[in-house]
Amino acid sequence: MKAVVYILLLTSTTLLAQPRDFSGLCKAEMKKLGYLVGDWKGTATVQTPSGPKTVNQTEHIQWALDSVVLVIEGTGTEQGRATFNALALVNFDPASKQYKFRSYLKEGTTTDAYFKILEENKFEWGFDIPSGGQVKYMITLDPVKKTWYELGEYSPDGARWMKSIEMNLVKL
Repeated sequence: MKAVVYILLLTSTTLLAQPRDFSGLCKAEMKKLGYLVGDWKGTATVQTPSGPKTVNQTEHIQWALDSVVLVIEGTGTEQGRATFNALALVNFDPASKQYKFRSYLKEGTTTDAYFKILEENKFEWGFDIPSGGQVKYMITLDPVKKTWYELGEYSPDGARWMKSIEMNLVKL
């Protein structure tokens, strides 16, 4: 009898130690971002202190971890030299029921940002700047024209917004 109780306790403890499988939920939510997957090419115009600067921009987007993570790598080049390079990971967090967005820049910095689906093929992501102000990016995809339009803006106070970047890409 003691052996049976011991086996039942051991089995139930082992079962309780197994994490819940949220992959179905995560895949369903991440599927909403599916049109992003692929290679994109175009231009990005960045506002600099000396005026607007346009670079060639590419975005390579792929699934990872069986489609529960979206990997985004963006590269801006000028005269064949990379002037911008970033990697971002997007996932759906089942605990908070929100998307998570974490970016990494070639300079060694990282940013944790919010990510929202506003409507089908329209997204917003952004973050607060530790020294003050906010940054947000609006992405609009057009599956018919195979285009990606992104507008980045900065606000010192959350009320006044100034364009910081504008990106126009075509899906290859």
